Parts: sequence; C-alpha cells; structure tokens
Amino acid sequence: MMRYKLLFLFGISYFTIYGQSLSGTWFGSLVAMGQKLPLVLHLSDSSGVWSGTLDSPKQQANGIPMSTVSVNGNKLRFTIDKLQASYEGEINDSMLIYGTFKQGTFKAELNFNQLAITEQEGEKIQDPKEPLPYLQEEVRIQNPIGNFSLSGTLTRPEQNKSIKIPCVILITGSGAQDRNEEILGHRPFLVISDRLTLAGYGVLRMDDRGTGKSEGVFIGATSEDFATDIEAALAFVKTLPYIDSQKIILMGHSEGGMIANIVAAKHPEVYGVVSLAGPGVLGSTLLIEQQYLISTAVGASKKELAQMRSFSESFFPLLTLDSLPIVRKNAKAFLTKYAKSINKKELREYGLTTRTDWINMNLEAYVNPWMLYFLNYNPVVDLKKIDCHYLALNGTTDLQVPAKMNLDAINAFCNPGPGKIKEIKTLNGLNHLFQPSLTGDPNEYGSNEVTFDDTAIKEILIFLHRITK
Repeated sequence: MMRYKLLFLFGISYFTIYGQSLSGTWFGSLVAMGQKLPLVLHLSDSSGVWSGTLDSPKQQANGIPMSTVSVNGNKLRFTIDKLQASYEGEINDSMLIYGTFKQGTFKAELNFNQLAITEQEGEKIQDPKEPLPYLQEEVRIQNPIGNFSLSGTLTRPEQNKSIKIPCVILITGSGAQDRNEEILGHRPFLVISDRLTLAGYGVLRMDDRGTGKSEGVFIGATSEDFATDIEAALAFVKTLPYIDSQKIILMGHSEGGMIANIVAAKHPEVYGVVSLAGPGVLGSTLLIEQQYLISTAVGASKKELAQMRSFSESFFPLLTLDSLPIVRKNAKAFLTKYAKSINKKELREYGLTTRTDWINMNLEAYVNPWMLYFLNYNPVVDLKKIDCHYLALNGTTDLQVPAKMNLDAINAFCNPGPGKIKEIKTLNGLNHLFQPSLTGDPNEYGSNEVTFDDTAIKEILIFLHRITK
C-alpha cells in the first residue's frame, strides 16, 4: 500500500482496585519500528460504563476512540477494529497496567502508569540547522472545491527579483501527514525541502487537509480528493511573482506519487513529476504483494502467508466502487462465510473473542472510501496521459511498494513526448523511506539514523538540473 505506519490504537476500561480509581490519564511507551512511541490514555466512567481515548503525540493522532472493552477481575482487554489492533493486560496493586499490544503480526509489551513521560525526541542528523540561509514563509492555499484552506511552508533562495525560479510541490504519502511528512521522529520533507532550496529551487510543502494547521476533513477523503488539494497548490504557486509558472514540478512519496500522476495527467502545464516509491500497478495487486513481503519480514510462516494471499485474492475483487451499502453487504456475506473456518486459537492470536469481532474488524479496515478507491485505482490510466519530464525512484529493499513490479509498470506505460526526459531508477539498499537498509523491515524505520539517503537526493537534483537548466 503506501507509507507503512502503525497508528497504535488501543482501548481501555478501568475498575477500582484497592480503593483507587483508574479514571483519568495514563502514560505508556510502545517500542515499535526501533523507537519508543509515547501513548496517553484518557479514561472515564459514566454510570458504570467505561470509555476512553488514546493519544499518540509523536504521530499527531489524538482523541482516538476505543472499540470493544472487557473487564474480568483485574484483566483488561481492548480492541480497535479499524486498525486490527488489540490489547490484553492486567492491573496490579502498584497501579501499573501491564500487558501486550497486537496489531496484525506485530506484538509488543505495553505498560501504563500515571507518571507523564518527559523524554523528548532528539534531532536527526540530517535535520537543517538554524539560522536557515534562505527565505521561508507560511502560506494559506484555498481549495475552492471543498471551500477550506490548506496551510504550508514555502521556502526559496534569496534572489534577484527579476529572476524567476522553478518550484517543487511536495506531496505526502498515505495517512494524515504534516508538511514535513513526519514519521517516527524523521522529517523527510523538511530534509528534502532544505536540500532543494539550497540548490536554488522554490519548495512548497503542506499539512494534509484536516491535519496540523490545515482545514478540511481528512477522514473519508480519497486520493482523488487529495488531488484537488494539489491542484489548488498548483494554481497558487502560479500566481507568485518569484516563481517560474512554466516550471512547476510535482514530487510525491508513495501515495503522493500516485496523486502526482493523477494531477499531471489532468494538467498538461505540469513541467515534471518525481515519483518517490510511487505505485505503478493496480492497488489490490500492490496490497497483496505488500502484505506478503512485510509479513515474511516479521516472521510469518509459509502456511500463514498462503492463507493470507488466498484470503486477499478472494476478498479484494468484492471491494468494488459500487455504493458503500452494496459493497458492505457483499463483503459481510463473504467474511461471515469465511469466519466459520477460524478457530478460537486463531481468534486469540488476533486478540479477538468472537467471529463477529473478526468480521467487524475487517469491514472497518477495508470497506471505507479511501481503501476502496485505492484497491481499484490503476495507475496505468493516468501514466498513459502524462506528457512531462518524469523521474521514478525506488529502493531495492522497499517492502511496501516493491521496486521491480512498480518501476517496470511505470516504465512501460509512462512515455512522454519528444524532448521530454524520462528516467526510471532503482537505488540499491534503500527502503520505502529511502533509508539505507539491508532488509527493508518497517521496524527499522525509527532506529535508522538517516532520514533520506544522500544518493536519492543527488538523483533528484541531477534530474531537476537537467530539466530546468
């Protein structure tokens, strides 16, 4: 699919133990992808009915509601259907909630107490240092279709007012992303923006709709909707007196590469596209391959891999672009039949109690506007329409958008006209975030010291210089 990002959803209920109330705020830290993720639980009781929300500050995900909650003595169990996540734990007399968090094949110890975590994330080695030797300004961009504004940062070198410069619009990957595309302490778009601006380009990066300082609603939007945000950005930078309106380049990472294609196919004035690990094959095909590769990396057995592939290949064709009620009805019928083959042990491995829980978990994960659009989107349609300079980069250890299958498709179907430069390149030993990696395992993302490898940045700059000089 797109950028692999766990939201670490977690449900909680509480009861009174040794006369103490568990209502209030609890703090924990989950070790995942090589890094500690602070989590904050907010618990409340209303006439004996417990509810709660979870914050994941580092991922800018706050107020996440819990799904099912069960309490049996001092044992707690919670599920989040949408992310296929669950938690099982116990409360001891020291007021420590200790237990295990599960999401798919990922499993880790997760404990909570009432002491706030004060540890701060340090800077990464590639983060730019103040003072910055170029100009940067906060901008507001109006999306006329949704009637809301997007917030972003535009950086540019100090320049002679009579000289106009090319501009690169950065497009984030999947999930609600801020303008820096921050993930696990890394800020790849901040690093890319810095390097491109130092090389003489204007760079625009934006908070996704409904994220950071941007208005609009993220939930329920599809890649096609996000494309209208980039169209608004394209119209905006054309109006800037210091930008060469004839040399505007769209640069998208992962799903952002897909969105760049959608916009470039519709707007022939786009001067160039840089696809960073962008998809080139049908979404359902890509997701099946991604599930297989990542599950293999985290130790799934051959039997589990075969079952997963068989399930996806049977289930995904039912997830069409018909109305949501129709798709949900067909999906539920399939899942209900399939669930009969799942035994109690397998349910426990999912962190679930009943087959109904399993059915609802999959309905929530797959039957939603974004997923249905993605599964049915075939990049070939837009790639054939693109007539601008084009660069596609992928790393050999990318498990989320595998290099060969996607670059081969892009190379076959993206054929700009005469005079246009097309480059399709595989970068050895780089993962989905363009970090050096031997395995590509997403669990390595956070612990990797490199945010965005210099080899990839150099390839981008070489391409931009070729098409703009």
